[in-house]
Amino acid sequence: MFMFDVETLGVASDSVVLSMACIQFDPTTNPTYKELKESAFFVKFDAKDQVNRLNRKIDKSTVTWWGKQCLNAKTKSLIPSESDVTVEDGIAEFGRWVKSKNDKKSYVWARGNLDEIVLRSLEYQATGDKDNTVFAYNRWRDVRTAVDFLTGNFNGYCQVDHPDFNFDIDVTKHNPIDDCASDIMMLLYGKSKSP
Repeated sequence: MFMFDVETLGVASDSVVLSMACIQFDPTTNPTYKELKESAFFVKFDAKDQVNRLNRKIDKSTVTWWGKQCLNAKTKSLIPSESDVTVEDGIAEFGRWVKSKNDKKSYVWARGNLDEIVLRSLEYQATGDKDNTVFAYNRWRDVRTAVDFLTGNFNGYCQVDHPDFNFDIDVTKHNPIDDCASDIMMLLYGKSKSP
């Protein structure tokens, strides 16, 4: 299975994508949060290039929201760096990483559907082929629904029953690697809501 997450500057399919992460995981191996994070794929995109060359959009309210996030999250995704890549390079690198996992049929989990539609939009801009996707449409699953169904919660989140994980200490929200790993922890080790 895979867990996927993007960080964006909007909530539309053509929003600027700041970064993306993906983690392949096997639920039968009981991975730790640290192991999940260490195995992650991550890429940070050149946001300015997306606006200037690809006409991707920035939502002002999302920029305001980013201004309220912690420095770690902003450094990971928002603040430009020398290692930022073009959409074409990032999507090609991601495709090679997924292909190297030799896992063509398992689920791809994400928190809602924005991640999938943004990835499809990026893939199309990178390749010019709307059918050239890393993950087929029928592989996608929603983490929030699964967590609520499995634990009896109603907000897409749950407590995690694992001795080496503390959400409040271990997770930087809106760091896509941390978001992927914590969602996997909830799927695998989520505690049912008390009656």
